[in-house]
Amino acid sequence: MRVLHLSHHYGCLKDHQYVCNKLGIDLTSNFSIWNTILPKGVFKITREVANNIWNNNQDLFNSYDYITTSDTAPLSRIVLQNFDKFHGKLNIWVCNRYDYNMESDGEYNQLIREYSNHPRVNLIPYTEYERYYLDRRGITTPQPTIRPIGLSLQDPLIEGETHGIGFDGDYKFEESTGDVLISRYHNDNIFQNSKALCESFGLTAQHARYRGPQELNKLVENYQCFLFFPEQYSKLTAFELMQLEVPVILPSENLLLQLSRQPGYFFGSGISPETVKFCEWYNEYFEQFAVYFEDLSGIGDAVQMVKDNKEQIRGIMKTCAREHTEETLSKWSKIYGTV
Repeated sequence: MRVLHLSHHYGCLKDHQYVCNKLGIDLTSNFSIWNTILPKGVFKITREVANNIWNNNQDLFNSYDYITTSDTAPLSRIVLQNFDKFHGKLNIWVCNRYDYNMESDGEYNQLIREYSNHPRVNLIPYTEYERYYLDRRGITTPQPTIRPIGLSLQDPLIEGETHGIGFDGDYKFEESTGDVLISRYHNDNIFQNSKALCESFGLTAQHARYRGPQELNKLVENYQCFLFFPEQYSKLTAFELMQLEVPVILPSENLLLQLSRQPGYFFGSGISPETVKFCEWYNEYFEQFAVYFEDLSGIGDAVQMVKDNKEQIRGIMKTCAREHTEETLSKWSKIYGTV
């Protein structure tokens, strides 16, 4: 079986590389940053853009049994708009909302509605929030939600690979030691200075700078826990940290909702009491091992709880990671018919 994976997101490509390797699938990955099949930096997939890509690659596309698209879903338009000329099956792994940068494109939205239940199309939510977002727009899918597995191979995606991890910031690897690793994103750097906040409790803290899971793996070995203030419903980092058995400290759901109402706090797509349950940092795994604080003054106690119970926490994480790995591989196996 031959699969072509098209994506703007390097993490999705690496995650699926691991899955396909375990399932014995012949996978070809294409990252938009490479500017080969996909034009670099083009997120608005108009009719013209989709047709140009299809016309330039029709024979290539039809040489695969499956084409899988991920972050962002509008990449699927390349195939959907030319479906009568496509011989294979299409997996649309919906990450970051199905209509990202395409909200006002009625033709694209109609294509998703038309093919969401087609026998040769699998519309697969990346997280339950994506299903909720689809449902609210009258789009249903019979496919299960398949979350990232959080594992990756050291093998490159292509020979001589050069990738753009960190192209949106300076994430050059910095190996260091301390108590708390802190997210490198907006809420821990711009909304507030989480490093200084941790230091106010007498903790040694550092913003996590790394490129990819191998560097993350090296970095987390030197810290007690990882502090994260959520800014998306799903974050690949959450599943990577679980697989690496790195204890995580987080604001509780109630505190997250309070923070999200403050000026400057970022949460993609917005969050509410109705939707906070979809945030993966509070999923059925994290509720077993994450240490949540109800107030910012509880960060010091949360770190101490990790220190006092680290081996027990890591043991729970190991069990959860194994269950998640087995479930994820099983779901993809059914999608690809390798059961």
